[in-house]
Amino acid sequence: MTKETLKASMMNLPSFGDIAFPVEVKNLIKILSEEKLYLIGGFVRDMILGIPSHDLDFIVVDKSTDLLGKELVNKISGNYFLLDEITQTIRFVLKDEESRGYTFDFTPVKGTALELDFARRDFTINSIAIDLKNPGLFIDRFDGIKDLKEKKIKAIKLENLLDDPLRFLRAFRFGALLQAEIAPDIIKFIKNNLKSFDEPVSVERVSYELWKIFDCNSSFEYIKQLSESGLLEKIFPELTPMRKVTPNSHHHLWLYDHSLELIKTFEENFHKIPSWAKEELQDPVGNALSPKRKALAKFGALFHDIGKPGTWEIKNINDEEKHTFYGHDKTGSEIMNTISERLKFSNSISETASKLVRYHLRPFQLSQGNAPITERALYRFFRDVGNDTPLLLMLAFSDLHATRGPKISEEDILNGEKLLLYLFDEYKRYETKEIEKAKKPKLLDGNQIMNLTGLKPSRELGDLMKELDEAIAVGEIKTKEEAILWVKEKL
Repeated sequence: MTKETLKASMMNLPSFGDIAFPVEVKNLIKILSEEKLYLIGGFVRDMILGIPSHDLDFIVVDKSTDLLGKELVNKISGNYFLLDEITQTIRFVLKDEESRGYTFDFTPVKGTALELDFARRDFTINSIAIDLKNPGLFIDRFDGIKDLKEKKIKAIKLENLLDDPLRFLRAFRFGALLQAEIAPDIIKFIKNNLKSFDEPVSVERVSYELWKIFDCNSSFEYIKQLSESGLLEKIFPELTPMRKVTPNSHHHLWLYDHSLELIKTFEENFHKIPSWAKEELQDPVGNALSPKRKALAKFGALFHDIGKPGTWEIKNINDEEKHTFYGHDKTGSEIMNTISERLKFSNSISETASKLVRYHLRPFQLSQGNAPITERALYRFFRDVGNDTPLLLMLAFSDLHATRGPKISEEDILNGEKLLLYLFDEYKRYETKEIEKAKKPKLLDGNQIMNLTGLKPSRELGDLMKELDEAIAVGEIKTKEEAILWVKEKL
């Protein structure tokens, strides 16, 4: 095989043999070093970059992966299963607790086709390999290490991207991850071959790549390039009608561009929010590492006005042209539900995304002129939005700074910031009170209210309990006796 080998020590790069793996992972690697195989792809790339990685992909030369799996099971405590029937790729996982986060994938190739296997990969940065018999050497056939150092995303061969249309999206993911320049010929190729994305592509894989892009602290430039390539609207055709909505007295940009702008203003203003909110937004949404809550908030920002095209009207009021979008928040949340269902988002992601769109107007609706915001209004807002409030307030921050029409002054922007920072502080106070309240017994529980009223479990009972909680939260009711009297008076 034609190859260029580079010594790790000569290039001041980490050696695979020096990585601090768990004991069982080391034992497995020692066993694998007796085989003719190559470690290639993401793990090698991340190792060079100093990024922790737990997914190892191997090319197995002139050997059945099923046979390899059986041999590994006999030598070390683990299991394997077929991952891809077409390629005969298997996945091996170790049983011990310390090693369970690691995965080992093996794909067979004939020795005569080994160079072709290297050449069929997507990007140069993913084609760097290590022969486990010589773990201190890198096999860098396509100058991937050079491209990593120079932060460039280059295709080994543009036509390779057609082998798996998801590679179109991966170009932007790696660009965002490395803050790298995506070669112009890649973006042009994607633009000219968008119809290839019509081929069946797993929506779960699409979602995974998208969340990786949104997870990056500086993802705007890459989402913008994703848009310019046409791929963003290919994935989300719901965005296209937004191109028809014109600027108006409040918005200086067309609606589509305004929505993209929110990603930019989100990232530019993230540093302004309280430290505790920044930390919360860096947490993952569920048990997986991706997406982070911050990524979901940015995603909600992109789609916050998705309901506007369907509710857009231009009215002449007092000889002034006025653009209205009544009910676009509710319409938008319904569209968001459709998107979540199509891309098979988890329930928690789907619910939060829909909530962000549904309530994106609420923060600024709380403020009516110079009138102070009431405790009751604050309670209802925080109750309805719940622990997604920091995400919604950050979305509102980005919307504020992306809304620069002729009727919006700098004073409006400053007052908007003050309001949002006040709401961050009030939410923290509300959250603390709710935690304390949860530690104490309720003044009246559901059974006690049913005994008092004769009501059965019903919406009427639920509404009554909700209203009672609100009265307690704003300090109108402080004792059990006051709660009983309040319930009797309500009936």
